[in-house]
Amino acid sequence: MNEITRWLNRSTDSSGEEEMFAMWYAELRKIARSRMAGEREGHTLCATALVNEAWLRLQKSAPEEWRDRKQFYGAAAEAMRRILVEAARRRLALKRGGAREDVPLDDNLPVFAPVADERLLGIHEVLDRLEKEDEMKGRIVKLRFFGGMKQDEIAALLEVSEVTVRRHWVKAKMWLYDALHDDEV
Repeated sequence: MNEITRWLNRSTDSSGEEEMFAMWYAELRKIARSRMAGEREGHTLCATALVNEAWLRLQKSAPEEWRDRKQFYGAAAEAMRRILVEAARRRLALKRGGAREDVPLDDNLPVFAPVADERLLGIHEVLDRLEKEDEMKGRIVKLRFFGGMKQDEIAALLEVSEVTVRRHWVKAKMWLYDALHDDEV
């Protein structure tokens, strides 16, 4: 069991706890900043808020003991994914009239293209299907898309070769493209 895992399980003494927390927090902020860079302009969450919300969720649903870094960072990426999906759903509900006053239609109103929130929800749904079909590909997509990790980081975290990650990533992208395209038809 490495130091991070021991710290997460609170089995170390408190002398190095502050340094360990800073290291863990910096890593999650890096993931969150990477993920937030892909969000639409004017998003109400910032990377710090995303990390803090993810931490609160991890505290509520944490296992009795974390097995390793892989489990922790996978759970953190999943928590961030769910937070962003929930935010997108709230915005779409508001967009579709939730908590708004009805306004009569006017022929002069502009027509807007679909927003990124709908795409995020589409990706969320097909990612759930992919994960049921092939767990490894699903985890790689989550860590890459929602965790903002590079292939070498994913390989180290999942304890597989970069070639394996690359191979799964290519196949997962094709699978996702087909699934998203099929959903549009």
